[in-house]
Amino acid sequence: MKFSIDAGTFTLKTKDNNSQNSILDNEVMYEIPIFQRPYSWTEEQVRKFISDIFISFWGYNKLNQPEPMFIGTMQLTGIKKDKTQEIIDGQQRLSTFLILLKVLSLKFPNATELTNIKFDWLLTKVNNGEQQSNLSKLVELEELNTIPKETINQYLNNAKIIFTSLNVHIEHQADDEPKFDISAFFEHLYYDIYFVVIQTEASLSKTLQIFDAINTTGLDLNAGDVFKIRMYEYLTKKGKGEEVFNEVSELYEKIDHRNKQFGKVITDIGGILSIYQQYLIARYKLPVVLYSFATNTFFDRLFETIFNINKWEHFKNNVEEDKVTLCINELNDLIEVRFEWEEKWSSNDYGRLINKGLMHLWWWTRYGRFWNYVFVFLFKYKNEPTRFEKLFDFTERLVKLYFFYSLVYQKSINKISGQFNNDLLNLLIHDRYENVISHIDERLHENIDERNRFSEILNGDINYSSKVKNLICRLSALLEENFSTKDLTIIQEVIDKLFNEDIDIEHIQSYKDEDENKRAQIYDEWGSDLNSVGNLVVLERHINRSINNKEKKKLDRYFDSKHKIVNPKLVSHYKGGWNLAKCKSRKTEEVDKIISYLFDKSLLNHQKP
Repeated sequence: MKFSIDAGTFTLKTKDNNSQNSILDNEVMYEIPIFQRPYSWTEEQVRKFISDIFISFWGYNKLNQPEPMFIGTMQLTGIKKDKTQEIIDGQQRLSTFLILLKVLSLKFPNATELTNIKFDWLLTKVNNGEQQSNLSKLVELEELNTIPKETINQYLNNAKIIFTSLNVHIEHQADDEPKFDISAFFEHLYYDIYFVVIQTEASLSKTLQIFDAINTTGLDLNAGDVFKIRMYEYLTKKGKGEEVFNEVSELYEKIDHRNKQFGKVITDIGGILSIYQQYLIARYKLPVVLYSFATNTFFDRLFETIFNINKWEHFKNNVEEDKVTLCINELNDLIEVRFEWEEKWSSNDYGRLINKGLMHLWWWTRYGRFWNYVFVFLFKYKNEPTRFEKLFDFTERLVKLYFFYSLVYQKSINKISGQFNNDLLNLLIHDRYENVISHIDERLHENIDERNRFSEILNGDINYSSKVKNLICRLSALLEENFSTKDLTIIQEVIDKLFNEDIDIEHIQSYKDEDENKRAQIYDEWGSDLNSVGNLVVLERHINRSINNKEKKKLDRYFDSKHKIVNPKLVSHYKGGWNLAKCKSRKTEEVDKIISYLFDKSLLNHQKP
């Protein structure tokens, strides 16, 4: 395809008949292409735009001579045979100029400077004709007072704002102020406001690359917009017509619609693309290093390699020649499963209590960033009626593994976050469900040395790490609840008190005993057991703070706790006083409980009474 870049200084009109450097004199139709955003300048941006023009016209005090004004850089495609040019960058400014000229024509209908000005030089293909309909209402407007007070038409809204702004600026307030001269203002508007116009002829993706390079202030288009454009170009290269852009746009509209249903932002296109990235790498067995790439970087380099703009390492020889296929239906299905999961999660219709509790623990582990695997899983099994039952089994086993390794090692280790997870996704996409489960179970049970280390950690001082302490104590508390219940009310109550409300990890024997004279003796006698799972327990923060290390308050306040691990369990241990022997007995019980749950397969479907 032809490639060229030309740049020049433009004004709205020219005096020397050089129409090549004029926006309005060269009989070009400026077209806002289908992939652009709608016109969206806000009141603040419009008022600043008008203010800047008037400051350049007569200064802050209305006593200066007009000075040239630079309005910024615009990027256009080359002029086509039908005398149209697409606007790559600058539609907001150019649209606002059109609105300004239209408002001036209605406010000053006898101005000779508007005699030969038409208002049909701008066309928009955005939003399947909706934006053009809105723009046409502005162009056809005959009186400003006919604009409704409330309208979603941003062209009309900004026409009202420009009209009021003009009145403010041209109002004659003092005797020493000059009167507004409309002819002088048009002279300034047409000939003293400068654009640098960059005209490019290239493929769409190459045009975007140029856009990115010349815009030092950053793209008007965000990463989601860029994906939309490149997906559109990708599909048109596959023989799809222009209407395919509407299909791509509908994905974005679906996300917006579903977010509105939830009353908050659940996800955006970036969140969906991060899931798609994991799926594509596994589906086409791309180099596993690509899992570590930021989502924007991954798709930028994917498209640039496919379009032969740049042959990026790890992509070249792996994605060209239809080795990787991108599909709107896949993205649509990912959106569906993402919000389907959210519906079940938000309503507590999420299996048993343990399933929802473990999701919270997953986010607490050192492997919380991999929770997108939930959506890859649902995407793989989207047509199976039992997909959520399988998901609950899958995640329960996986969180056990992540919990285990979050305690054994003080950081996310590559053996899990790299090798294991890469194999997991590969199995998930290409193999049977049973083999996915076996992969998890084998890793959890295979290394006796790591199992021994895990047992040592559970039996030792767990206060050295806030993450370790919270993971152990919260899982311990969760296992004391009726964790197999499906009662929605009970599930919400337990999740709230364990993960949504403020809790402390309470030292049953106070770390700093209220009797300062006993502290040294307690440290010597208790040793590491002072910070062990036998002496630590979750407790509502307001209860813990009210105790303030006062021994006499503890039992009474433990009775007020909603956590079953405290009341009745700890209460029954504490009666008659707390001592080291009781601590060690409780530690043995807690350690056995956690190890049994994590490693005893018979407990996977255990129904706790």
